[in-house]
Amino acid sequence: MTAPRIRMTLRERQLADELRRIRSTYSFNLGLLLTESLIRKPWKIILLPFSFVKLNIDFIRGKRNINKELSQQSLTLDSDCLLLFSTSEEGQASLERCAVLAQQWTQEEGKKSVIITPHQNARQFVSKGTLLYPITDPKQLEKQERSAWNVQCEQLLANVLQTHRPANALFDGPFPYRGVLDCIPLMEKTNWYWIRPEGVRDAVVAARSNDFINIVQFGFGEKGAINMTKQASSEIQSNVQPKILDGRNYGQRENIKQNKLDLLSLVKKEIDVVNLEEWYHNNQGILTSRDTSQLLGAILPPNIEAISKMMEANVPTLCIYNEHTNKSTLRKLRRTTQRHPIMFSHENDNAQIKNSIHTLVVNHQNMRSTSNSVQRTDWISQILSIN
Repeated sequence: MTAPRIRMTLRERQLADELRRIRSTYSFNLGLLLTESLIRKPWKIILLPFSFVKLNIDFIRGKRNINKELSQQSLTLDSDCLLLFSTSEEGQASLERCAVLAQQWTQEEGKKSVIITPHQNARQFVSKGTLLYPITDPKQLEKQERSAWNVQCEQLLANVLQTHRPANALFDGPFPYRGVLDCIPLMEKTNWYWIRPEGVRDAVVAARSNDFINIVQFGFGEKGAINMTKQASSEIQSNVQPKILDGRNYGQRENIKQNKLDLLSLVKKEIDVVNLEEWYHNNQGILTSRDTSQLLGAILPPNIEAISKMMEANVPTLCIYNEHTNKSTLRKLRRTTQRHPIMFSHENDNAQIKNSIHTLVVNHQNMRSTSNSVQRTDWISQILSIN
């Protein structure tokens, strides 16, 4: 025998709320009174004038109570609670961004951060005190299972929203899930932001942005974008290890093919080339790990937050781009990194890549000593200040 369900789905809850709203309207109750007095129980017609007066008094009182309840609900949103929803379509990049934002948010006493994520290794990235809610990775499901997953997503997000009642929520992913979009009206007073570091280029996907206050883009002082870094004074890293991070697929969609490049053949034998999987196994990520500054160098795609982290850590970096690279992002990075140890090369230009890696290995100390020092800004305060 199947156990009865106790919790309603979000759709059932919405329908129940709509039915409750209809039954509380004046026209519905007036029609019910007339039907009761004139058709079902004609003997009540004598009491109709008094019943009509009572109906109006009860309706006015009920309306006041409803308005008071709605006002109390909006006031009970927790302004100290921040909800973040990370996704997996771009690898660990979304989770790392959410981890940084959560860490910045909880630096102030009394603040609470909640992250919903499909990443099984999320705990190694986020700071202590951040609440984690795991969800099945939709990429691991067959296409016919996605509908059931969206229902699961709706249910989990609805429960989190009703439990923690966050005043602000951030969705970080290439496209909003149906389960997320269906949940947004559940808490109308909650401010929802969509984090897209390079903006949204697909018109169909951009049409889904109407439920969000803003699409959050990253940058370096450009109007309408979150400024990633600011000038600072810092010492040159002296404890540099003979290690180069190969992060060419950081934050990249899995369906984008990359040119195969044998980095081991381009560096000295005594230098260790570490791929992302190995780096994640031993560290907290690229954006949050303290060991990042000890790298001899890094090879990355034109990812704004990853490059800004290398600028902050003063790590010589080769940025490899291709035909899929957002031209606006590439121009932004080139303009900003002129006084930093950042080099650029197209993935098909093997000669330029070889020369850049040679320069990175041989001259990394000089590149460090002549660069401008920067530090990470407070991303979350800038995001929440967007109207």
